Amino acid sequence: MIVFKRSAVVAAVVVLAYTACLSGKADAGVYNLHLTTDNAPVYTDLASFVSSATGHLDTPQEKCIAVWRWGRRSRRQTSCSTEDGRLIWDPILHYNSYGTMNCGVISALNMASWLALGYKARYIQLGDHTVSEVSWDDGETWHLFDSSMSFFCYNDRGVVASCEEIKVPQAGEFSGGVEEPGYYYYYHGAPQCITHRGKDGWRVCSDNPVAYQRTLLNGASSYTGGYSVDKYTLHVRYGHRYVLNLLPGQSYTRYWKPLDASAPGEDKRDYYRPLNGKDPDEQHDLHNIRGNGLWLFKLDLKSADCRSVLYDSENIELGGEDDSGPALHPAKSGQPAHVVFKVSAANVITSMQITGDGVRSARDDILRILVSRSAGIRWTPVWQTAATGSHPIELRLRDEVAGVTECLVKVEFATTGKSTDVGLNQFKLKTITQLNRRTLPKLTLGSNQIRLSADRQVDTMVLWPALHNGQYKTTIFGEKDVYSDEEPDGMYKATLGAGKNGVPCEVVWRVEIPTDISAVTYGVVVTNKSPNDYVSLHYSYDGLQFTEFFRKADGDAPFDKQVLHTCGAEQIPSGARQVFFKGVFFCKGGAAAYTMSGIQDVLIQVEHRPRNAQFRPIEITYNWTEHRASGDVTRSHTRLIESLPDTYTINVAGRRDPTMNWVRMNLKDADPEKRQVVYGYSDGEDVGEAFEPHPKIFAWGHNIALGKPYIVSRTSSSASKNPDTDGAELTNGKIIAPTDYVSSEIVQAATAFWEAGEPVTVVVDLGGVHTIAGVRLSTHQPDGRYCHPRRINVAVSDDGKSWQAAGTIEHDDLWKPPADYEPWEHDDNPKYDELPAGGRLAYSYPLAFERPLAGRYVRVICTPLEGRGMGISEIQIFDQVKVSPAPPLVAHLQDSSRTR
Repeated sequence: MIVFKRSAVVAAVVVLAYTACLSGKADAGVYNLHLTTDNAPVYTDLASFVSSATGHLDTPQEKCIAVWRWGRRSRRQTSCSTEDGRLIWDPILHYNSYGTMNCGVISALNMASWLALGYKARYIQLGDHTVSEVSWDDGETWHLFDSSMSFFCYNDRGVVASCEEIKVPQAGEFSGGVEEPGYYYYYHGAPQCITHRGKDGWRVCSDNPVAYQRTLLNGASSYTGGYSVDKYTLHVRYGHRYVLNLLPGQSYTRYWKPLDASAPGEDKRDYYRPLNGKDPDEQHDLHNIRGNGLWLFKLDLKSADCRSVLYDSENIELGGEDDSGPALHPAKSGQPAHVVFKVSAANVITSMQITGDGVRSARDDILRILVSRSAGIRWTPVWQTAATGSHPIELRLRDEVAGVTECLVKVEFATTGKSTDVGLNQFKLKTITQLNRRTLPKLTLGSNQIRLSADRQVDTMVLWPALHNGQYKTTIFGEKDVYSDEEPDGMYKATLGAGKNGVPCEVVWRVEIPTDISAVTYGVVVTNKSPNDYVSLHYSYDGLQFTEFFRKADGDAPFDKQVLHTCGAEQIPSGARQVFFKGVFFCKGGAAAYTMSGIQDVLIQVEHRPRNAQFRPIEITYNWTEHRASGDVTRSHTRLIESLPDTYTINVAGRRDPTMNWVRMNLKDADPEKRQVVYGYSDGEDVGEAFEPHPKIFAWGHNIALGKPYIVSRTSSSASKNPDTDGAELTNGKIIAPTDYVSSEIVQAATAFWEAGEPVTVVVDLGGVHTIAGVRLSTHQPDGRYCHPRRINVAVSDDGKSWQAAGTIEHDDLWKPPADYEPWEHDDNPKYDELPAGGRLAYSYPLAFERPLAGRYVRVICTPLEGRGMGISEIQIFDQVKVSPAPPLVAHLQDSSRTR
């Protein structure tokens, strides 16, 4: 079980207590900001993610389904993101900045969330796949969730089934009482996960269900062929936090769509972290995972107030303190001088542009720029001028700064002449970050609750060093007899460990901070396989006296033991500005090998006092495009936040969810671009709550139309090469999954097409009078030629002559799906933008009648869109329908959150 030093409840108390002091107005920053909406969980840290995703739900099963849901929604199925050769195993780091992963990583991320809930979790290796199971009853029962293939199923008791229950033969009504392995997978799939029951059903919300043959038969075979439970490792990492700070002269704009090289000298690679050497959006034709952030940081160097937002400085004088010479220059000549700017980027940095105006008067003067992506431990020179006079600075960096969420930029000065002979007049940083657009705080159709809050008012320095293949040497303070494995992410083995037998081996890191330290969190993954060996973890504030905070001296699993230890202010000496972490590894035998004791991962997060943390009002601007019946309209809304926490509403109109463009944050009167803003809506119009969709959950009874005959008013399209040839496809129980396939053999039985023209009327004969409570119409839009109907009118009759209207379905109802609807992974792929329903290529329209009707015949009139044909997959008619209001999506804004 994970034990958090600061629980979600404690964190909430800290925020509330802090709001009382957010009243001053000064040229200072605001730290640890959280911008959230009622459409998604909080992705700040693991505790807040889990509590916001599950805190409003009652049962363990509901909570675990929510973890599965947000896991699959926060990612895309593809190759795995890496940094410095390491996979990204941490949920918060991955969800915020990457989102590209395969089955193994998402299984581990789900496990981290379940462990945080206090449940047990285990990693499952299938023959061709990886999944994970959770137990909420201390290991008595286990329950499979697959966020990679977007699937889970139930047993005959309505409980999420385990791998073992799927594997062993079961029997039931859907197999005619005959036992068969995979029964629960074939016939008891969660409704949001499958098109229809049976071996030919598809896992409907997976990455590409038809093209990749994600059938229930193929899915079940991964389990019926056997599996193994990983008894020795958890594959779980956690500890990273999403840190968003705002300083004067900074703005952060997060874009849902990728930015790209447009200016001279730019490179497309400046805008993404490579995935197999390519843009993540180009993997598997995704085009819906990468967004970008843009940090602008421009200081008024002529103002003495800017000293308070410098990360560090030595022997520096500002223009506001001395009007002579450059705006920023050494205070005294003949002595070293430097200034350090910190880019706390929140998301992973992809590139940086540095521009400015520097002065160097004499040949012996020094003016140079260095950067560090390792908490100031290692500095890389990136620019130095050899000419004299005033010089423009134009510098583009990528590899020197990319792959981390924090970066330091140092400008060094030296002169033996006058102190004003060298310096800066202007300095601007433009930093590009990579975002996972799936986890951005978006707006949706209707009324959106937005909340801005702040956590502890502390600055943070993070060190996450690579350990493998000798890379640890670039960041350590000292070492003795340690061995670095060539490969990271061993899980079963240490990456950095004992290099000699019989003697304690150790490694030490030191992180120096320019202001007083208030807390330190150590996240370490420990490996020790023998009771004759041990791993011991220590901290120190002077490098001389070390305190042990963890020791593993047994050989018990897991071999990737995650340790998360926080030292609060009461444990830290007053005025401490450095912290040491030491790992000690002892092996009686087996050093420098697979069996060695050691560590797999180290994360050091140092909280320290900011220069000035008095609150300053914040401007938040959302920009989006509404899709209205009259055409698209782009709108903005700017909110001035004058105290924290602050919750407010943005109302969105249209036929469907808006296309999100960007959201920007900056301090009032401190935007580096000095953009003019209008508070409220850009067009002055509040559209109100009229567009709120109020989704519901449908529980369907028996499909009494299965296998029943029907007549059709006009012939299906033979030109499509997929007509309704036998006149039975619309009630055969086979429902199409999202696909652009039209004529392929694998979709022949699941869909049929009609050309543009008159409405298509289908009359289903139920063979006798039945109680009819509702229908579900499954339709198909594979391309622009065949689309979903414009309108569907449903009526019931007991004689086929006199008809009673039962309800109407409109095309755009597909933008307001049931609350438990899960879209497939290309639902918002821009390659489908020109289609009437975008990437919603297949959809089952639900229609619950206002009251049950009695009848033998059901008439469905499908009217096509103007100039387009239709794809019709299945007509289902149900004897019962239960409609329930949906629970809130998330817990953190539950009082006002949307039931979607």
